[in-house]
Amino acid sequence: MAVDPSATASPAAGPGPTSPRPRAALVLALLGAAAGLGVLTEWLQGVLVDPWAMWANSIAAWVVVAFAAGALVRGGARAALVGVGAELLLVAGYYVARTVHDVPSDLGTLLFWVGGAVVGGIVFGLAGSWWRSDVVWRQVTGLALLCGVLVSEGLVRWLLFPWQGASGAILCAVGLVAAVLLARTPRQRWLVPLALAATVPLGLAGAGAANHVLSL
Repeated sequence: MAVDPSATASPAAGPGPTSPRPRAALVLALLGAAAGLGVLTEWLQGVLVDPWAMWANSIAAWVVVAFAAGALVRGGARAALVGVGAELLLVAGYYVARTVHDVPSDLGTLLFWVGGAVVGGIVFGLAGSWWRSDVVWRQVTGLALLCGVLVSEGLVRWLLFPWQGASGAILCAVGLVAAVLLARTPRQRWLVPLALAATVPLGLAGAGAANHVLSL
C-alpha cells in the first residue's frame, strides 16, 4: 500500500523562539533601548534623589545592558560585539542628551567612557553569553562577573562615600540576590556566591583604576 507523502511530512517550521530571526529582533530592540537608556540616564541624574540616584550614575547598571545583549546571541565574538555596541549606544545617548541640554562635556572624559564602553562591552557581553551556555564553569563565571560588579560598586559607595551608604547597600543586595535568582541550577545557587570571592576583588580593582584615571 502506497503511503501518501503529505500524510507523513512534517509541517513547515516557522521561526520558533530559538530561531535567529526573533533573536535578532530582540538584539536590535535592546540596542535601540540602550540609546534611549543613555538619554534617560542624563535626565534622571537631575531628578532622582538618594538612595535611588545611584542608578543614574552607575557603571554596574550600564554593564547589565551589555550582559543582557550578550545573553541574546550565540558565540563569544558576536556577544562581545553586541555588548560593545550596547555600551557605545549608552554613551552616545547620554552625551547627545547633554549636548541638547547645553551641558558642557570634557573631551578627555568622553574618550575615557568610550574606552570603558569597549572594555565593559567585551567583558560583560561575553559574560552574558557564558551565562546562557551549556558549560557549567562558564555559566557560573558569567553570572559571578555580573553580580561581582554590582557588589563591588556597592561596597565602594558604602565604605568610601558614607553619604552614599544606602545606595551602596542596595547595590550589594541586588548583586547578592541576582547571584541566587539567576543561577541556572540549584547547585549554582551556592557556587555563584562563592565565585564572588574572586570577582568582587576584580571589580574593586577596576573601580580603583577608573577613579584614578578620572582624577588625573
